[in-house]
Amino acid sequence: MSHRILTSLLLIFIQSCYGQLVDTAWYDTDNGLPQNSVKDIIKDKHGFIWLSTENGLVRYDGYSFVTYNHLNLKNNRFTTFFGSVEKDSIYNFTAYTENIVLLNKRNINTLRYQTDCVRKALHESKLYGLFVKNGAPEKIDHKDFFIYFGKKNTYHLFNNGIIQYNDRKIVPIKKLHKNYITNTFCLGQNIFIISRTLKKIIKISSGQVRYLDASDIFFQNNVKVYWSQINDQCFLFHDNTLYRVSFQHNEIGLKKMIHYDLNENSLASIYHDEINNKLYLGTLSDGLNVIKFNNFHVANRSDKSYENIFYSILPFEDNKVITPSGDVYNENGLIKQYHFNTTSRYFLLYDSKKNIIVQNGASLLRFFQNSNYSKSESIYFEKTPSHVLNVNNYYVIAFHEQPSLQSQLTFYKDSSFKDPFLQFWVPNIVTSVQKLAHNKWLIGSREALYTIEAPTFTPKKISTEPLHIREITKTKDGNFWIMTQGNGFFLYNKGQLIKMPEDKNGYLLFAHTILEDNKGFLWISTNNGLFKVFKNNLLQYAKDKKTLPNYYRYSKEDGFNTNEFNGGCAPSSSVLQNGYFVFPSIKGLVFFDPQKIRSYYPKNFFLERVIFYDSKSSIKGQNINLENNFYKAIILLDVPYYANRANLVIEAKLKDSKNEKWERINSDGKYYISNLEPGQYQLIARVLISPEGKYLYKTLNINVKYLFYQTLIFKFFIALLLILIVFTLFKIRIKRQEKKKRELEKIIATRTRKLSKTVSKLEHTKEQLRKESIQQKKLLETISHDIITPIKFLSVTAQKLYETDEHDRYIQKKYFESFYKSSVEFYNFVKTLKEYAEIYNNSEKNEIYNIYELVEVKKALFEGAAKEQNVVIINNIKDPTYSKINQNVLAVIIHNLIDNAVKNTTSGIIELSMFEYSRTFFLEVKDTGKGMSKEQMIYYEKLQDNIENEKLVLQKYSLGLHLILQLLMMINGKIEFKNNIPQGTIISIKIKKQKHE
Repeated sequence: MSHRILTSLLLIFIQSCYGQLVDTAWYDTDNGLPQNSVKDIIKDKHGFIWLSTENGLVRYDGYSFVTYNHLNLKNNRFTTFFGSVEKDSIYNFTAYTENIVLLNKRNINTLRYQTDCVRKALHESKLYGLFVKNGAPEKIDHKDFFIYFGKKNTYHLFNNGIIQYNDRKIVPIKKLHKNYITNTFCLGQNIFIISRTLKKIIKISSGQVRYLDASDIFFQNNVKVYWSQINDQCFLFHDNTLYRVSFQHNEIGLKKMIHYDLNENSLASIYHDEINNKLYLGTLSDGLNVIKFNNFHVANRSDKSYENIFYSILPFEDNKVITPSGDVYNENGLIKQYHFNTTSRYFLLYDSKKNIIVQNGASLLRFFQNSNYSKSESIYFEKTPSHVLNVNNYYVIAFHEQPSLQSQLTFYKDSSFKDPFLQFWVPNIVTSVQKLAHNKWLIGSREALYTIEAPTFTPKKISTEPLHIREITKTKDGNFWIMTQGNGFFLYNKGQLIKMPEDKNGYLLFAHTILEDNKGFLWISTNNGLFKVFKNNLLQYAKDKKTLPNYYRYSKEDGFNTNEFNGGCAPSSSVLQNGYFVFPSIKGLVFFDPQKIRSYYPKNFFLERVIFYDSKSSIKGQNINLENNFYKAIILLDVPYYANRANLVIEAKLKDSKNEKWERINSDGKYYISNLEPGQYQLIARVLISPEGKYLYKTLNINVKYLFYQTLIFKFFIALLLILIVFTLFKIRIKRQEKKKRELEKIIATRTRKLSKTVSKLEHTKEQLRKESIQQKKLLETISHDIITPIKFLSVTAQKLYETDEHDRYIQKKYFESFYKSSVEFYNFVKTLKEYAEIYNNSEKNEIYNIYELVEVKKALFEGAAKEQNVVIINNIKDPTYSKINQNVLAVIIHNLIDNAVKNTTSGIIELSMFEYSRTFFLEVKDTGKGMSKEQMIYYEKLQDNIENEKLVLQKYSLGLHLILQLLMMINGKIEFKNNIPQGTIISIKIKKQKHE
């Protein structure tokens, strides 16, 4: 590392034979290399630089290194490259010839089959060294070598001075030294041997020997030869100077490359990249040194930084410029001084006789050319001239008024500065003036852009917003370019002020001046670099606002001492007679030939490497397959580009994604992909390959895998299944509707039949209701008729009680007894009527209930009355005995039967029993009372058969049995009377079961 630092410090980047400056950069294990021994360097046909090290092969694209040292080889100690770059077949042996690899299509692979070149090399390597490049001196001395140019063009170089061509001894070579191999190199299919004894170069071609003259440098004792057969390049190293050897028109040429102080024993390989104007030096222990040659030249006054700040300059003679102080510079620095007595560095100009005019306080000094600028005259003004311009052979002086900052512009027809023909005032300080037409001027100030024209010559503001104008430049096509401080630059054309787009970093916001070269490019100096842009691209943008121009930026990396140029002066740049452009900066004057300054654009790029963050994603050809749940993938755009990568324009867009638009990719060429939904995408990448805006496009197909339920086939089958289901459901529904239709037809038919039956039943019910209504009417008529008698009796009895003497106890008791019995009868009569009314209200109930419990309730009701009569009520009905006969009807019937039995029984027994047969219920009430007369039994039996036509005679017999007969008619029941032997009555109720019971 210390040697590398020492080498960098000793590197002299002053001049080569081209007058070029150089920059240098070192690379080793600290910044990209796997190992510090760089044994060989080549550039493949795709534009990549390859390094051979003792820990793998390394690919370099101008930005980063990619190391290939995991190739499953016996060792990674690679040696030299051989083969053909044009055929994309480059080979390299590992140490001891244990392995041989093939570099093809930008990748390294273990060789699977042997070509003629490899087969011959392997065969010869058993006895000879493969002579394909220079090596360290100790490895070349005292060995025999083999050279392969083709099947029928091979050589053997023997250390004893013998040379064989296609295994045949060639013509003897005069005075060939035994160590001639160290001074041997090849160019094309020619062998060259440096003979210090003969002071000649011995050329051997197709077995023929010739002797050539060459520069004396070849024959110096300390000259070292470096050559590479596959690169077809040869170099000489002598007295810390590196030379490039050429062979053209049968002449050996030698061109100085660079003065370079390096330990020559450490230098192992050299490659000159002519396209990118770079030199690659590989060392045995210090890594890789990359040297860049620059075509920019910076001229300084001295080592003092404040003396190297420049402003206005004028072209002087063929290749020089002159400053307001009278200093003359060429590209190498200060060469002469005229010592002008000037007080301003911001303007100077030539008059019509090439005299130079500068400022001296309130005066102008004119230095005469015919006196070699040694004599001068003063031109006095009442005010101090702040700015003097030569505009279309008119001389314009700007006088600035303090403190209003207004400017008075005074126009003169010649440089005598007498009798001005035009004067007017401009708001703010004027910085630039250009002529638009006759009596029409374009004026730039620190506040705005104006036009002024006859006859009023009143400033008319063009810019709507404040603009600090630095300079107005007119190009060959007649267009005016407006440079500003902080607002970029504009095109003024046909009365329109059109703002040009900025560069990506905004450096063009502070633009100073524009120069146009012969190829249609504009060069723009700024506070941060020098920009080059194709003028037609700017004009096209002014028309459609769509075609964005491509700015190419030059910076310190290209040879400047600083990126900050100066402006705001007149003139702020110069075009010399030899075609050079000169721009002032804060660290010297920058000279360059615009025809020799290249803008570097890549010729190709490659989409073939991807970094995956999972083990299942892969790339095959132009297709990338990503797992469904992939985390992230990085697609690497490999762009071999060896200039300032800030000028590399790489863009990409992901077609068919949510955000399908062009994105700028960083210089590292990494395009990140994440959070992509399953599907097919296409990555379209493009690289700018010309200043005219031409792009090279390439694509990659990206497939993000679907889960089984996300696939189109699955969705198709699901959709098909849904269609089938819907179709099936539709068919089922149709069948169901048809079935329902048939069922409805059956139902309608059935219901029609039922309806007919129902109508019949309704008619029957209607008849029944009619009969019930008639019966109720009869009952009401009977009640209305018969209730009068007991009420009248009660009323008469009450009156007699009222009229009876209060001392006649016997009569009172008799009336009270009569009143009591009538009241009880009347009570029972009313009570029976109440239950009868409830029966009709609930006649449709068909609830299941336990007859045993119903009898128990009635038994409990009459228990008290029975005790007074010394009567026992016995319930012989089985518990439980269920029935659906109308419970209210049956309850009233049982109530009246028990009531009648209790009334007519004294000191006896009342038994209730029930017998059930398949279609009939029998309810039997048996008492031991006084019994019914035969007449009563006949009456009730006849009444039962003709109850609808008979009027109830309540006053003759008990209302209870009449009610029972009415109720039995409601439940299709019959009553039978029998005498209970020896005493009492048996009443049997026969009730038919309903079909659903």
